[in-house]
Amino acid sequence: MKKLLLAVAATALVSSAAFATVTFDTNSGTGFVGKGDVQLAFGWNNQALQRNAAGVTFTYDSTDLYSVECEWDTTTGNGGTVHHDITVPRHTSVNSSIAYEARKNSNGLNGPITGFFLNGFGSSTTEGTVPVVGGNCPGNSNIALITSVTLVESSGGGLMVNYGGNSVPL
Repeated sequence: MKKLLLAVAATALVSSAAFATVTFDTNSGTGFVGKGDVQLAFGWNNQALQRNAAGVTFTYDSTDLYSVECEWDTTTGNGGTVHHDITVPRHTSVNSSIAYEARKNSNGLNGPITGFFLNGFGSSTTEGTVPVVGGNCPGNSNIALITSVTLVESSGGGLMVNYGGNSVPL
């Protein structure tokens, strides 16, 4: 019984390690995602990966925190200054290309897929509005204007693999 439990535990350890082939540089957007990680994310076998690989994309999700100062004057002449912290989620595409085994198949076509090369960051989209000096202060205030904007930090949410409208963290 002890030998069986050790064999099962060793197999589970090897199986999970086999899919841990994600390397990603958050500064450059470069790296590699092994085919097993993509298969695990979407529940695909080898055939499904070969069929769907062209539709696989990658994104890097992060959140930017801005420190914003607003100023305004009231009708009595007493002005005010208020400080706001604003978070803006950002989604950045990661350019990628499919990695194949070096050997060609019998038809001279690429061999089986081994994973995906991550070739650097692409375009970014944000949820919400990035604050700008001269813009309206947050909180539906039309009388207060933004006088100072500082990016305090950009924290990474992580690398995502996407297919058919589904996004899965890696």
